[in-house]
Amino acid sequence: MHIRYIYSACVVIATDDLRLLCDPWMTEGIYDGSWFHYPPLDDPIQAIGEVDAIYISHIHPDHYDAAFLRRYLAVYPKTRLLIGPQTPPYLAMKMKLDGFTPETHRQLSVGGTDLLIVPNQGGGGAGSEVDSALVVREKGRTVVNMNDNPFMPRQIEAILDFCPQRKVDVALLPYAGAGPFPQTFHFTHREELEAAAARKRAQFLDLFRAYVQALAPKMALPFAGKYVLGGQLSELNPFRGVPDAVELLTESATRVLVLADGGQATYDIDTGVASACRIAPYDPAEVARYLAALGGHPYDYETEIVPQDGRPLPILPLLTAATARARGKVKVEAPYWIVFHARGQQERCFVLNIADSNPPLMEPPTFKPDQLEPRLEITIDERYLFGLLTRLYHWNNAEIGSHYRSLRVPQAYLPVIYGFLNMLQI
Repeated sequence: MHIRYIYSACVVIATDDLRLLCDPWMTEGIYDGSWFHYPPLDDPIQAIGEVDAIYISHIHPDHYDAAFLRRYLAVYPKTRLLIGPQTPPYLAMKMKLDGFTPETHRQLSVGGTDLLIVPNQGGGGAGSEVDSALVVREKGRTVVNMNDNPFMPRQIEAILDFCPQRKVDVALLPYAGAGPFPQTFHFTHREELEAAAARKRAQFLDLFRAYVQALAPKMALPFAGKYVLGGQLSELNPFRGVPDAVELLTESATRVLVLADGGQATYDIDTGVASACRIAPYDPAEVARYLAALGGHPYDYETEIVPQDGRPLPILPLLTAATARARGKVKVEAPYWIVFHARGQQERCFVLNIADSNPPLMEPPTFKPDQLEPRLEITIDERYLFGLLTRLYHWNNAEIGSHYRSLRVPQAYLPVIYGFLNMLQI
C-alpha cells in the first residue's frame, strides 16, 4: 500500500486492488473566485493519472470540485464516485443536481481492500453531518484520512474499531483550515489582528496534536486546508492564521512526513520509504510573485453581475424579503443589528434589526450605526450582496472565501447571528 500526495486534501491511496483518489480540488478560483493553489499544478489530470474510484468527503468546493470531476470523467469515464451516508445528504443531492451518480457507502470491499466512511456529527449538532472520514484497510495495514473533521471522540472510536488491533499505520491529519476570522475582521490595532492570527494558528496545531494522541499513528501526514487568497484579497494572506505543514516536522509525539509538491511524491507504507519530501517553508518572495501574477484576477460577481445603465441594484426589496424569510427560519430573541455597507458606484447603508419584535429594515439609517449595540457591520460589494440575496452565491462560501469585511460590537461570536445570515436569501 502506498500514498501519493497531489495537493491539499487530494491524495491517491493505492492498494493491490484499488487506486482511490481523495477530494480532488484542482479548479482555480473556487469560493466565488478567491481560492488558489500554491504551488499550482500545470496538468492535474496527468499528474493524477487513472484511478478506479474517487472519494469525496464533503460538499465544500476545496473537496467537491464539480468542474474538475467533469474534466476528469471525460477522460476516465468508468471511475466510480464514492461518498458517505451523511445526514442530511447535502453532498449526494448536490452531486446529483450536477449530473453525477455517486455511490453512498458506509463500508465497501474491493478485493482484499476494505473501506469505511464515517460521517462526523460536527458543528451543526445532531443530524447535521457535513464532513466524513475515510479508513482504507488492506493486509493488516490502515490509512486514516481525517479531512477537515472537527475532533469527535465517537468518530475516532469508530475508526479505531475498524483498524486491526486498533492500530493506525498512516494518518492524514488536518493542521490548517479556512474561515473568515481573523483576516476579514476589524481590529483597532494591527497587533490585535496578529495576535488573533497566532491564536488561530496555535488552535490548528493543537488539533493536529489531538489527533496524533487519539489515533497514535506510526506516521502522520499533515494535509488539507492548503490554499492562498488571490486577487485583491491577497493582502489578507499573512493574517489567516494558517501554519506551514513543515512546522510540524519537529513534533516528537510521532513521525511526521510532508510529501513534496508536484503530484508524484509517494510514501510506501510497507517499506516506510518516501520518494520525495518537503522540509523547508515556501519562499515568501516566490509566493509574493505568484500572488502578484493573480492580482488582476476577477471575482465571480465582477463578471457575472453587471448593473444596467448605471442604476443601483434593488438591494432594499431583496433585503426586506430575505429578512422576512430568515426570521421564519431562525429565531433571534434579543435585539441585534446587522449593518450592511454596500459598495458600488456609491456606498449605500442598510440597517436590519433581526429580532422578531422589531421593524426589520431601514435605508438610509436615521442614525449612525456606531450608536447601535450589539451589532455586526458588514462591508461588501453591492454586486456580491445582490448575488447572495438571490442565491446565486452562498453566505458560507462568502465567509470562507473572505469576500466581505466584518466589525462585531462587542467582539464575540454568536452562532445564532451567523445562522440568521446564512438564511438571508429570497
